[in-house]
Amino acid sequence: MIYDTLTQPTLILDEARCKANIHRMCRKANEQGVVLRPHFKTHQSKIIGRWFRDLGIDKITVSSVGMARYFADDGWKDITIAFPVNVRQIDEIKALSAQVRIGLLVLDADTLDILGKNLNDPVSIWIKIDVGTHRTGIDPAQSNSIDALLDRLAHYPQLSFGGFLAHAGHTYHSRSVMEVQRIYGHSLAVLLDLKKKYVTSFPELSISLGDTPGASMVEQFGLVDELRPGDFVFYDLMQEEIGACQMDDIAVAMACPVVAVHPERKQWIIYGGAIHFSKDFLLMEDGRKCFGRMVNVTDHSWSAADTMNNPYLISLSQEHGVVQCTDQNFDLCRPGDISLWLPVHSCLTADAIGAYINTMGTPIDHYRRRVYE
Repeated sequence: MIYDTLTQPTLILDEARCKANIHRMCRKANEQGVVLRPHFKTHQSKIIGRWFRDLGIDKITVSSVGMARYFADDGWKDITIAFPVNVRQIDEIKALSAQVRIGLLVLDADTLDILGKNLNDPVSIWIKIDVGTHRTGIDPAQSNSIDALLDRLAHYPQLSFGGFLAHAGHTYHSRSVMEVQRIYGHSLAVLLDLKKKYVTSFPELSISLGDTPGASMVEQFGLVDELRPGDFVFYDLMQEEIGACQMDDIAVAMACPVVAVHPERKQWIIYGGAIHFSKDFLLMEDGRKCFGRMVNVTDHSWSAADTMNNPYLISLSQEHGVVQCTDQNFDLCRPGDISLWLPVHSCLTADAIGAYINTMGTPIDHYRRRVYE
């Protein structure tokens, strides 16, 4: 059993669960004629990326220029960098645009001028729209700002208008299907209004929307051209609480050695902290924080059965994890045993630890470190 060989915190990938999640989303998009441009910032893995390619995906989303380069080196030719352009990386962007078709997010004319004066190869420019997350993006009511950008874009023939792009990140605060559907519907309506206004001048423009709760929980995607979910490849406890997945859909789990037990507090200490899990948490009904839930080890994977009655992580420091048990489950582990944990936010957990192995012990690459150390 692979768990017997582990000596330190290790992120385990269940390939069967992961591939099932990928196949489900690809099929859903294909059936509705929507382009799926999955966000690869969740897994950041060439190997996992190839599983998408095997199902016909040829367009991807990433969150940095370096990540775009990582996947371009594995043969991806159409990459949107869904993060506002960092003009200090203009030389890297220029080199990348000479190799692959890239899409860039622009919110102001100064950035557009820098791109236009430095790039020679064709690049798609997307205007980021704030549909309610209030992180970044142009308010859709600020038509003057949009008009000014499009007027400036006309000065640079190598830059084409890709369309309007949004991330409805506020779905992550939802706790019902109806709320997710409402946010998705509002976000799509905002983008459709913009498309209607500008499509005569830009007949090729598309609208692109991306968030895993919406893509997972909305049955009919409507007239969106492109979807960019990412977290669905693994899912996590946050997505399960929202209702975007079942516990058994979660495709990664952190294996952590138990290093101490405290019977008087019914607590364990595990070797697994914030540098492995990140510090995202969920609030329990009693107001306590949950940083992860224990699942039951099986021969070649894990079982999520009875997870809600298992011990859970109540605190994380740098390397320490504090686990709260009950009288009924305190004796499940002793020092030296391996415990297995579903993460709250798989994107950040995968990025924090920077590597995986599958359930057979085979290393899976990651952009951060590429091999498991």
